[in-house]
Amino acid sequence: MYYSTIGLLAILVLLIENQDLLFQKKEVFRQESWKIYKGFLIAVLVYYVTDVIWGILEQLKLSLLLFIDTEIYFIAMAVGIVLWTSYVVSYIGVKKGFGIFLEYAGRVIATFVTLVSVANIYKPILFLVDENCSYHAYPLRYVILIVQIIILVLISADAFIHIIGKNEKLEKKQKRKYRTVALFGLIMAIFLTIQVFYPLLPVYSIAFMLGTCLLRAFVIADEYMLPTP
Repeated sequence: MYYSTIGLLAILVLLIENQDLLFQKKEVFRQESWKIYKGFLIAVLVYYVTDVIWGILEQLKLSLLLFIDTEIYFIAMAVGIVLWTSYVVSYIGVKKGFGIFLEYAGRVIATFVTLVSVANIYKPILFLVDENCSYHAYPLRYVILIVQIIILVLISADAFIHIIGKNEKLEKKQKRKYRTVALFGLIMAIFLTIQVFYPLLPVYSIAFMLGTCLLRAFVIADEYMLPTP
């Protein structure tokens, strides 16, 4: 059950820190970028829930339910990548060229992951949960995760390049906020790389928790002078 404690803690942190953005209808949060970020937080929350349930089901050895939960887990992860990419494009303003390409690439990947997950129900090509409730990853899992890592690294690199290009036009606080957003993608990429090799550890949940805390402290709270819970 210790596996689930990380996800449970992450859920509590996310809800406490972002209760205003998630549940209050403030005018400042009606901007396009914050609507996208709210959707991203909901995707992260779904991911956390699947991660918590995964640990419980694995402990109880409920093979069928564990299989279903893992299906949702992969889809939630892919949707999170799409929404994060869209948020970076919207917030930092990389709405042309390579940034737009990466945004659409993220959508293609999410669609592909969803289709693969559906196909995996009929023929295991992504992963398998056997009758002993043991999880077995197939090569396609590694391919999908590596592609998502590449997307995260590229969108962060594109964001950093965009920031450098506008360096003289940006105020000090704005630079810090943009750098934090760009850095979050790299944090996710690093932890997702670890997750590739250690699928039975809640590493990606830790990455989301660290990243969303950074965004709350250095972007959201500073952007609208909101008190950090």
